[in-house]
Amino acid sequence: MADSNNTLWEASATGDYGAVINAIKTGADVNYADKDGRTALIRAAKRGYFDIVSFMIDNNANVNSKDRLEKTALMAAAKKGRIDICRLLIACKADINAADYKGRTALMRAALLGHDDVVELLIKKGVNVNASDEMGRTALMEACLSGNRTIINMLMLAQADINAQDVKGCTALMKAAYSGYLEMVEFLLNNGADKTVRDNQENTALHYVRQECLADLESLLK
Repeated sequence: MADSNNTLWEASATGDYGAVINAIKTGADVNYADKDGRTALIRAAKRGYFDIVSFMIDNNANVNSKDRLEKTALMAAAKKGRIDICRLLIACKADINAADYKGRTALMRAALLGHDDVVELLIKKGVNVNASDEMGRTALMEACLSGNRTIINMLMLAQADINAQDVKGCTALMKAAYSGYLEMVEFLLNNGADKTVRDNQENTALHYVRQECLADLESLLK
């Protein structure tokens, strides 16, 4: 059994589909986890091995298992932009609102890294677009940092709170202002972002603008 478990765990990371099948047939525990709590399913999802993920689910892998840091297979797939695996996991009842030990969700990961198709899927499945992590950061704030207008628009249409503040009082507009994205700042302002909101240090979005971007953004944020 131990050898089969080890084979399963290693094969899930290398993409050896045949070895995975053989390990399960010879008695491997499909939900076997290493000392960090990572299962073969989480490893395969992270590396994009759709066939292995599908096979393990067919053999009763727990789609909501969490590792030591409370990360799930869906979070892993979302981070890598594997829309096919995300669809499969969600169809098999993966928790779309699960959060890791820092409060970070699959949606936050996809928004930050610009995986618009994953964000769209999660929204269609009813994900909480206003969930925040331990620092108070939301998916909208993450999208503003990455500068992805498509994702920002999707989140806004899904009723993301445009004026939500993180633990430092920072808003999506402040993050966009710091990033220097003129079109994004204009878009946020046109959709209800409040430029008079102040952070915990009494700074407004204007204070976040870097010197090299001031000429473009100062008139908008005064």
